[in-house]
Amino acid sequence: MYRLETLQVYDVAYERARFEAFLAGEPIDLAPGPWQQTIRGHRDAGRAVERVHVVVEPLTDYLRYEIATSYRRGVAAGERIAILPATPEDWPAGVPTQDYWLFDDRDVWVMEYDRDGRFVMAENKTTPGQIQLAVQAKRIALATATPLDDYVAAHHPALRHVS
Repeated sequence: MYRLETLQVYDVAYERARFEAFLAGEPIDLAPGPWQQTIRGHRDAGRAVERVHVVVEPLTDYLRYEIATSYRRGVAAGERIAILPATPEDWPAGVPTQDYWLFDDRDVWVMEYDRDGRFVMAENKTTPGQIQLAVQAKRIALATATPLDDYVAAHHPALRHVS
């Protein structure tokens, strides 16, 4: 299972309270939740769960939150998360600007969001060409992205200490 994320802000209703607490400097509970249990289940079954997020510096408040909380929880559960720095003018070659999920390198779901980062819909792409492009983009992103812990240590060490 692979996820490419390209937005700098996602507006997710179930995250709002935690995000507000993060912004206020309040402690954040990093205990595993349902998604982390799903990751562990896949990992225990021998399946990889991978994610690359293309980020534009400086990080938005939302990305700081996501890296310090959600991503830390995912990595602890066994998800391989990497960061691919970019600029709007210099997007990584071969990496789409739209989010997608790729399952077993044969099932692609392209995600659509509104301008505020709210999920609108997912569209299943089924042609061999669409699937091949998603698989190729995954390989490029994974090969050029920096593992989350290395990225944080080099660029945002304060995000390691949020709790």
